[in-house]
Amino acid sequence: MNKISRYILVFITILAASVALPELYWLAFEKPINAPFTMYSSQEHDFFMIKREQGETVRVDRKGNEYTRDEFELKLPMFFSRQLALNGTLPDSLNGVALDLHEISRARSSFRFRARDMQTPTPELYPLFESESGRANLEMPTDFFRITHRMEFLDAATNTIDERKSQMFTTVLNNRDFNYPAKMIAGIPTTRKSCDEGYFVVDSKDMMYHVKMIKSEPYVRKIEVPDGLTFRHISCVDFSDKKYYSYLISEDDGLYILTQDVYEFIRWPFDALQPETDELRIYGNLFHYTVITRRPGYQKAMALDTEYNKVDEFTETWKEREETKQGKIASFIFPAEMRLSVPTTNFIDFYGERTKKFNWVFLNLFLVLVQIIIIRRTKLKMQKNILDLVIVGITGIYGFIAVNFFQNKFFD
Repeated sequence: MNKISRYILVFITILAASVALPELYWLAFEKPINAPFTMYSSQEHDFFMIKREQGETVRVDRKGNEYTRDEFELKLPMFFSRQLALNGTLPDSLNGVALDLHEISRARSSFRFRARDMQTPTPELYPLFESESGRANLEMPTDFFRITHRMEFLDAATNTIDERKSQMFTTVLNNRDFNYPAKMIAGIPTTRKSCDEGYFVVDSKDMMYHVKMIKSEPYVRKIEVPDGLTFRHISCVDFSDKKYYSYLISEDDGLYILTQDVYEFIRWPFDALQPETDELRIYGNLFHYTVITRRPGYQKAMALDTEYNKVDEFTETWKEREETKQGKIASFIFPAEMRLSVPTTNFIDFYGERTKKFNWVFLNLFLVLVQIIIIRRTKLKMQKNILDLVIVGITGIYGFIAVNFFQNKFFD
């Protein structure tokens, strides 16, 4: 029984050490790798980047030509329009279009998707705003809804169901052939938006609906989705130009938009996205969209015109953390790392990652030899410590710390 208790303690220590030691190591020695900030120039029709090299900010184009800050801003008049207007250097026109700060601002958009946005706990209740309240600002409602066996509204103060409102919305959903329960509910559940467009709801049979409240009455529209097209994630947006409601990621990792009012699904010619691991950034202006997908050591940028046709693309790679000097040293020390959280999900759990290289084998073998010396010097029987040697051989420094902290002689 004592042996079992000891090995339980050894296992817990190995688990704790595999979390704490790598985290302390990277906290002390890691030098962050900053991905380049990349934009497509509607003036030069090329990609321009801001990088950090040896602690300095460097502004370059795709060919590596360097620019001063003022020169760089002149190359990207749509992105730095306010600064250029302040300097008096904003062009009067671009690509045959007269430039106006109001129109530039109205056409500007920015969107960011991270893998954790898709792999995150989903709320059980959602606020439904009044879309046409007649007020200048949106107001948070006093009730919240859910769609399970029906659409229910719960009063936040009393935690009771508003039967009249629930029945009213449920009846309209039933009339639109909604299949309960809702598989996905996507919207912008905050008052910090220009207006309310409600929610896009996917039912249990992958049919999509637009649900909102207009003058206290339900508005439900069934959206015609092309056959075979299903979505795994929907990110609603609130852009000034009101061209589309949301970005959507399909089951085959395609990137779509849902156009406003017309409800047309348009697939963007962008196939580099891996939603489980990637970060996606989209910057829009009067002339182009810059679409960037990024993962450790890799970035692909694509330029689209306002009709969503591909204009140009650019791929760039750089050293991953494991390829830096600190990463190479870590590969000799740690056979694996455990984390309680990872950048790709908001769920807390134990996440293990084996070191890609096998440099750690040398340290493990060395620690096995050290452990043999310790066993002999403490005059313990070798046959009773074989399992300790196996543990050290497999887990390396983690096991070495554990078996020596809870030594065999204390349980003999």
